[in-house]
Amino acid sequence: MTQQTHTQAGVHAAGIVRRRCVGLLASAVILTLAFAASAVPIVEWDLANATGQDAAVLNIDANANATAITASPGVTEWSSTAQDGFIAASGWATAVPDPARYYEWTVTAAAGYSIDYQNITLALFRGISGGNHGADQWDLHASIDSFGLSDIALQTFDISSSAADEQILFSATDISALGTAAGTVTFRLYGYDYTATGDFSGLGNDSGWLIGGTGANPVVGGSIFLTVPEPSTGLLVLLGLIVMGARRRV
Repeated sequence: MTQQTHTQAGVHAAGIVRRRCVGLLASAVILTLAFAASAVPIVEWDLANATGQDAAVLNIDANANATAITASPGVTEWSSTAQDGFIAASGWATAVPDPARYYEWTVTAAAGYSIDYQNITLALFRGISGGNHGADQWDLHASIDSFGLSDIALQTFDISSSAADEQILFSATDISALGTAAGTVTFRLYGYDYTATGDFSGLGNDSGWLIGGTGANPVVGGSIFLTVPEPSTGLLVLLGLIVMGARRRV
């Protein structure tokens, strides 16, 4: 093989490398776009059959795990189990959220997966006694480290115009500020603007015989996908393999 032939072969190999890199980059872009899928239910909680205290997980994506919705020790849960279709508590915060008074649940992507969190559906209600009322402002926050350093404000739900024991539905409300997360995300729903000591407030999916309005099972929606290496890392590895192969052929 002459030097000219060797040079031509090297140029040809370099062209192959460039074309393959472009193809790989295009594939990475396509994969990224594919991940930005429309929201689907990731987790649904069974509020319709809850008897005042906790709401168990009803449906969940095969590649996720979740915990029940439970009240913090800072509030007093509804004690009777004779009714269903809601969870409620008294003793909420007054003017501003109290970090010790909330409902909490977690959602965890399975190993090797991530969740793009996009929306939440839930219904809230409050009791009213004369001129006083239960919690009518609710702030939803999320954390990726169990509220160690991470604290992401997602939404505020206002039910101050509701009637007594009227469920107010918030459907597919945006929580995209959370973004994409692997591992466990902890959600906390803080109730406040509470003026009646004995009035209960909470989440509802009652058919109307006990509390009115429109209820719903809480649902966290988004897209869940298999986690892949960063495009730069993957491309560098593949580029190295292609170059090695090209050199062997020259």
